[in-house]
Amino acid sequence: MNEIVWIAIWSISFFIAKAEIKCQFEDDGGMMFHMCNATGVSDNILRRGLVSDKRKTFHIILNQCNIVSIEQEAFYRLPALAILDLAENKIESLPIGVFDRITSLSRLNLSYNLLTELPLGIFNHNTDLSVLDLEGNRLHTLKPGLFDSLWRLYQLDLSHNLFTGKEIVPELFERKRDISILTLSGNDMTEANFLSIMNNLNYLFLDGCSLKVVPKLATAANMKQLRQLSLASNEIKSIDDATTFSKLIDVMKLNLSRNQIVFIHKDAFKNLRYLEEIDLRYNKLTTLPVDMFQNIPKLYELRLSYNLLTDIPLNAFFGTELKRLSFDNNNITHLHENFLMKIEDAGLMLRIMHFGNNPWQCACLRELLREVKEMEVLYDNDSYDGEHPVCVTTKDFYCRRDAAAHEQFIRMYNENIRVR
Repeated sequence: MNEIVWIAIWSISFFIAKAEIKCQFEDDGGMMFHMCNATGVSDNILRRGLVSDKRKTFHIILNQCNIVSIEQEAFYRLPALAILDLAENKIESLPIGVFDRITSLSRLNLSYNLLTELPLGIFNHNTDLSVLDLEGNRLHTLKPGLFDSLWRLYQLDLSHNLFTGKEIVPELFERKRDISILTLSGNDMTEANFLSIMNNLNYLFLDGCSLKVVPKLATAANMKQLRQLSLASNEIKSIDDATTFSKLIDVMKLNLSRNQIVFIHKDAFKNLRYLEEIDLRYNKLTTLPVDMFQNIPKLYELRLSYNLLTDIPLNAFFGTELKRLSFDNNNITHLHENFLMKIEDAGLMLRIMHFGNNPWQCACLRELLREVKEMEVLYDNDSYDGEHPVCVTTKDFYCRRDAAAHEQFIRMYNENIRVR
């Protein structure tokens, strides 16, 4: 009797654990949208019949369906298919010809699978493909010619694979020099030089690429079309050369956050006439040269949070259009008297300012809070709700603006308030 009961329970458990892909079909203005998911935990093979042979299908999503392999005819007779999302599965390889019959494909997402290589010719019939996402696989090399047939490709994501810059050859992009958006984050790009033939990049992401200096491949003359450059989460310690970014004449957004930067040449951003945003959060800056950000005419947002700054120079932003400024989590005990009023007199109209979790002198903080309220500047008011301590003071309640006071108030704040 006990044996029979055990067998029955095992059979039910097996039935529940067995995965099955189920799809919901929706008609979106005559074009079919398929949203698929898997029940259970066992692996699936994507075969013809699940989503194939549906001539009006425009968009298919097969995320997290435990797919380990795809049969060659899985996407047979889908002439209208434009968007195919196969992210977060367990696909290790793709058979040649699997995408041949979906010639209208414009977006393909293969991110977070287990792909180790892509066979040459896999995209030969996908000439309309414009967006290709290969993030989070196990790719370590790509064969020259792989992208040659993708005449419309403008966005390519190769992030978080196993690439090393020195192993990617320029010939890979010989016929794809017009890619506009390229993401290489999470790969080792320390010795890369394959971007030298690309002249039309607008967006380049090199976050977490083990870079110890600003790479020349990202700031060379052929990068003059860049609108956004991201070098976040690297190991850059200084920017000593005044001409580092000088060739990026059209750059609008520059992300240098989460590095180890202790020094930036005062002219590093000079002549970047279209620069709108600079992100320097989570570095080790202790001072700002007064003229570092001056006369950048389009500068709209500056992020300086989580550094070691002790002062924000009053004249630092003259000649800009600064509207958003964040310098929370630094070592600032006071600002210049009537800081906001004086920069407004100089033509600046700050709209948002974040300054929380600094070792404020209470008297100085009171002055600043009064000023931001009077001038209707948005600030991190949740930090100043009166429910927890945010500043320190001595018996003499007045705002001390002498340099000698810095260390005293920083020490008091660190000992009594700052969350470690």
